[in-house]
Amino acid sequence: MKARELMAEMLAWSDEPIADTVDTLKAGDAEREVHKVATCFIATPEVIKAAHAWGADLLITHEPTYYDHRDHLGNIPDNPVMQAKKRLLEATGMTVYRFHDHSHGRTPDGIIEGQLTALPWDCEHDGHFAVTLKAAKTAREIAADLEQYWGIAHVRMTGDLDTPMTGVSMMIGAYGDENHMKMLQKPECEVIVVGETSEWRIGEYVRDAAQLGFHKAMLTCGHVGSERDGMKHLCTLIGRDHPELQCRYFECGEVYTCLR
Repeated sequence: MKARELMAEMLAWSDEPIADTVDTLKAGDAEREVHKVATCFIATPEVIKAAHAWGADLLITHEPTYYDHRDHLGNIPDNPVMQAKKRLLEATGMTVYRFHDHSHGRTPDGIIEGQLTALPWDCEHDGHFAVTLKAAKTAREIAADLEQYWGIAHVRMTGDLDTPMTGVSMMIGAYGDENHMKMLQKPECEVIVVGETSEWRIGEYVRDAAQLGFHKAMLTCGHVGSERDGMKHLCTLIGRDHPELQCRYFECGEVYTCLR
């Protein structure tokens, strides 16, 4: 199987075709024969080296490789970090594709599905953002679950942290503060789980809401911690459809470190 053939299958998982997509070839040869598939949240130099050492033919990343949503390469001649990363990728010879839009574009959302698979919750999921817990939990208890089962070093919390609630909105990754604000205004959104957001706007909104008597809380997990299990789950999906392929997830680690 060629790299482009596997990617074409995966793009077809989306509910509808996405013409203006970032899910494109980032490095290497689309015609490369694939036997080993590596997945990652983001292709850091350490991930690239580890995947290459394992013998990966294809590396599938969720987020950009060159610090721009569309991986524009026009700035490479003026950017020493981008130059070094491009040289590293070229030296490995691996084929690199991004799988972002079409993962979020399927029902259930492929990344959220993976994140929920990692949690031992008895819940209902609408296939998009809304998760309804069968047994109410406080935001503190939910945060403890996220740290334990998503492997997050530190979840930041704000708002009403001690009222048991059932309505969780999984707006993981970086959906943007406009979307976060719209979601928070829905009564069913009690605890919003985000990767990253605007602290001065959304963080303060949630804090004010709790102080004004609204049962609202926000848990900020970091972008990596809130989505990487979706790319682990991708290995399961590829293995389901192609048992002849070896597939392995490569961990990039969280961007920030904690003292503890």
